[in-house]
Amino acid sequence: MCAAAFALGLPGVVLALRSAQLLAGRGRPRRGPQPRFVLAGPYLRVRNPLYAGIVLAAAGAAVGARSSALGLATLALAVALHVWVVRVEEPTLRARFGAAYAEYLLRVPRWLPTLRRVTGSGKGRRR
Repeated sequence: MCAAAFALGLPGVVLALRSAQLLAGRGRPRRGPQPRFVLAGPYLRVRNPLYAGIVLAAAGAAVGARSSALGLATLALAVALHVWVVRVEEPTLRARFGAAYAEYLLRVPRWLPTLRRVTGSGKGRRR
């Protein structure tokens, strides 16, 4: 059980921390065109790495604690985050960033990461 908790929790914490660091403006590449929204690190493979990391970390905690209550709370958190992203966050970002964000929505999956690196030039585009 402990190994499973670490296998979920540790990558979740790392993913959430790296995503938060990028959102704070630290660790972004300094070369090439700079989009107005974060297009670096885990955001090249999944649209919501901060939320995904938090859910993974919570799932790891639930497994480590062997707590069905924490597991259900993690599931509720995942559902709430999905609803928030779909109904509030994505429409707001689409209105704010326009065509660039609409293209990003088409190229980068919401929750399950793509193995291809997405770039601003159309390379790595999913077909």
